[in-house]
Amino acid sequence: MAWIRWGKSAGLTLLALIAMVATACGSGSGNTPTQTLNRSGTITIWHGYEGTYLDAKKAIYDSYTKQYPNVTINLVHKPNLTDAVTAAAGAGQGPDVVAWVDDQIGKWVKLEAIKPMDAYVSRDYMSSQFTPAAVDAATFEGKTYGMPESVEAITIIYNKKLVNSSQIPKTTDGLVTFAKSYSQTNPGSYGVVWNPKDAYFQAPWIYGSGGFYVKADGSVGLNSSGTKAGFNYVASFKGAMPAGVDYGIADTLFKEGRAAMIINGPWSVADYVKAGVDYGYATLPTVQASGKAASPFVGVKTLMLGAYSANPALAVDVMKFFSNQANQTNMVLTTREIPANKLALADPKVQAIPDIAGFGAQVKNGVPLPNTPFMSALWDPVAKALEAVWTGKQSVDDALRDAQTAAEKNVAQLK
Repeated sequence: MAWIRWGKSAGLTLLALIAMVATACGSGSGNTPTQTLNRSGTITIWHGYEGTYLDAKKAIYDSYTKQYPNVTINLVHKPNLTDAVTAAAGAGQGPDVVAWVDDQIGKWVKLEAIKPMDAYVSRDYMSSQFTPAAVDAATFEGKTYGMPESVEAITIIYNKKLVNSSQIPKTTDGLVTFAKSYSQTNPGSYGVVWNPKDAYFQAPWIYGSGGFYVKADGSVGLNSSGTKAGFNYVASFKGAMPAGVDYGIADTLFKEGRAAMIINGPWSVADYVKAGVDYGYATLPTVQASGKAASPFVGVKTLMLGAYSANPALAVDVMKFFSNQANQTNMVLTTREIPANKLALADPKVQAIPDIAGFGAQVKNGVPLPNTPFMSALWDPVAKALEAVWTGKQSVDDALRDAQTAAEKNVAQLK
C-alpha cells in the first residue's frame, strides 16, 4: 500500500507557520489520569512526512520546544516506516512516538511495538477533543493507543479549465464512458487518472460493489463476487489511462493539465495549488451494479505511543500539544486536511475552506479503514493481484484466487 499521503506538500513556509502556532499556548496536557509529568528530555518521533508538508508538522513541534526548552524533539523520517517499526520492535527497540495511519494499530499492538496511553490520557479527554470516528480508530480492544491527527479519504478532484461540474459522471459506467471519450477527443490527455495498482485506491470500487478485503475475525473476501466486480471495473479503464500509470504519473498528468480529473486525497491539494491548477471537488460515483455509492477507506492519521519510550508521559504531552484545537486549526488552514480535533473542525475559518468541505462530503460515503492486525496481511496480495490484472498477466479470477490463498496464509500467521 502506498501511504504517500504523509509525504505531500503543505504550502506555507516553516517560519510563517511557526509564527501561527506560537499563539497556540499550552499543551492541553491537563486531565492526565495517573502519571507525573516532567517536561525535560528527548522525544524521538518516527514519521513519513516529506517535502514542504513536513513544515506544517515541524512548526508545531518547534513551538513546543520553544515553550519548554528542556525538551528536544527529534523528527526521524522513515521511508519504509511500517517495516522499520516492525523490525525495531522485534529487536526490543523503537521510538517514543510513531506518526502513521490507524490501520497498523492492531498489528503493532500484537507485536508490542506500541503501548496503551490510558495511564496518561483519559477517555473523557479523548471524547472531548476528537470526533467519535477518530477516537474509535485510535482504540483497540478497549484501550487507547494513539492521538488522532486528521481524517482522510480519496475523492474526485477536477480541473475547472478542462471540465465543469455538470460533466462529471454520477455513475461508474458513466465514468468509464467519459474517460474513453475524453482520450479520443483529446489525444495525449486523459479524462480521469489514479493509481490502479494500489489496494487503498481501489477500495471505493470493491466496497461499493459489496466486496471486502478482510473482516475483524480474519475472514478474507478477495474471491467474493463484490471484490471481483471491483477488480473488473478497474480493468475496464485499460486504454483510458496510460499503461504504466502509477501515483506519480497520475499526479504529474493532473498538475500539467493533461488529465481532467484525478482521484486523490487531501495530502495532494497543496501541490495542486502550487502548480496553479484551478480545481474543484466531486464525490465518487454510484456503483452502477449495486446502486451503492463508491466507498473509499476513511483513515485517521494517528500519533502512537512507542512501546519502548523511556519517557511516555512526556511523549503523550507532546502528542496532546500537537493535536490541540489551536495547533490543529492553524495546521489545517495550511494543509487543507480534515482535522480529527472536533473543536478545530468546528472553527468557522476551517469550515470555510472548500477543500475540507469537498473531502468531508466524500468521507460520509466511506468505510472505516480497519485497525485489525489482519489488515496488514492484505495489502501486498491485493497489490500483486491488481498489478497482474492491469498488466494482463492474469485474469481477474486467477489473480484473486492466488491473492485469496496468499492473504489467508498471511492471516493464519498472525493468529
